Amino acid sequence: MKTLSKGVSSISNTYEKLSNWGKVLVIFSIIIILYMMYKNNHKEGFTVTHQEFTFKDGTSEIYDDFYVNIYDQLLYSDVKNEFEIDKIINNTKPDERSVILDIGSATGHHVAALAEKNFKVVGVDKSETMVKKAKEMYPNLDFLQGDVNNAMIFHPESFTHILCLYFTIYYIPDKLQFFRNCMKWLMGGGYLVVHLVDKYMFDTIIPAANPLLLLTPQRYAEKRITNSKVTFDDFKYQSEFQLNDKDNSAKFVETFKNKSDDKVFRKQEHQLYMEPYQDILEIAKQAGFIVQSKIDLIRAGYEYQYLFVFVKPN
Repeated sequence: MKTLSKGVSSISNTYEKLSNWGKVLVIFSIIIILYMMYKNNHKEGFTVTHQEFTFKDGTSEIYDDFYVNIYDQLLYSDVKNEFEIDKIINNTKPDERSVILDIGSATGHHVAALAEKNFKVVGVDKSETMVKKAKEMYPNLDFLQGDVNNAMIFHPESFTHILCLYFTIYYIPDKLQFFRNCMKWLMGGGYLVVHLVDKYMFDTIIPAANPLLLLTPQRYAEKRITNSKVTFDDFKYQSEFQLNDKDNSAKFVETFKNKSDDKVFRKQEHQLYMEPYQDILEIAKQAGFIVQSKIDLIRAGYEYQYLFVFVKPN
């Protein structure tokens, strides 16, 4: 409570120093923000009541039609994506000869953003259903279904850039094999961009449950908030991040309840392999990569989250 009181006091003092027009602007902004919070926390869903309970784990089970169709509503952030694309371009300088691979391309937004800038890009995802969804959203772009643990899915030296964004690295248990595969697929001097987080500090609240990304409640909470809640038209969603520091693992558990009777009809667990990001950097170096730069995502509202840019030596 002391931390929260201190934060409120600081905001109050700042407000008092504003001009009358400044105060009006702040009040108007708060009204807009409250409206957006209501809008973002009440998502359109399916007009159906689910009767049977299902439990799902593993990519093929979790990423079915139901989940893929609400994936963007839960997790997508256009602000983050635009920030990432701009920083990646500024740090790696792709040109008309570049060939870019997006690993874990999901619904295809990063691929689309790069293609819009006239870069040659292909997305790959382990989920066949997710690839189907990406092709529906962007029918003129290239998406493939494949497991990046298999070094044979691409020819050696096929790409100038490889991206591995939004927690994709944490779904991969054998990270040394992953980095070796990327080393094999990259041309000399090519770039690998990987999203890594401080697992003890990053905000586990999903975007749909916190539309005010730059005002995360984590900063004022006495204890880390690890759960999120979102209400759709016909069901309620809840997620919880469970960190197991003993074996460098974590689970992201999602629960779905009927809105009509509050009955759980679906539960799914994402298994994550979360070594400290410093350890992952060492694994990348072991595979032969050079760390070129670190991009902090705090300006996109993602505190304690980073894009690390690696280079394959010529």
